[in-house]
Amino acid sequence: MSFCVEIWNVLHDGSIVAFRGEHPGNLSVKVEIRYLCEALATGSKFLWVHLLGCTDVAYTPFENSNLVVDFKSLGNGELEILSAKGEDSHISICCTEGILRLSYVDATCELDNGVPVTFATLSEVRKKYWDDWEQRGKNDV
Repeated sequence: MSFCVEIWNVLHDGSIVAFRGEHPGNLSVKVEIRYLCEALATGSKFLWVHLLGCTDVAYTPFENSNLVVDFKSLGNGELEILSAKGEDSHISICCTEGILRLSYVDATCELDNGVPVTFATLSEVRKKYWDDWEQRGKNDV
């Protein structure tokens, strides 16, 4: 479950812009995350997070409590990812304008060209990017 939660924290500042697949079943989430894709130096513009055995997808906007369960409509607006945490039976992804709730068994990631990318690679690239960003900030002072 740790990877299932942590992938969303690695994708912090990315935006969920589309869903495809079946629910319940296997669902794919399109995440635009420019800085991470550029740091991967693959020419990719976005990543797909493939949720295997997905049994729950729901979104609750902060401005009202109207639960949205039609996952395909969620791609109509960008859901910017802030953080994620594991709950008893699901993962709560805090977005800028609401909470996305997901339950699934496992996840894999791939670049927009279909090439798989590991969680370890994404984590390493993300860490290097933010370490470099922090260092640039110190050098600017």
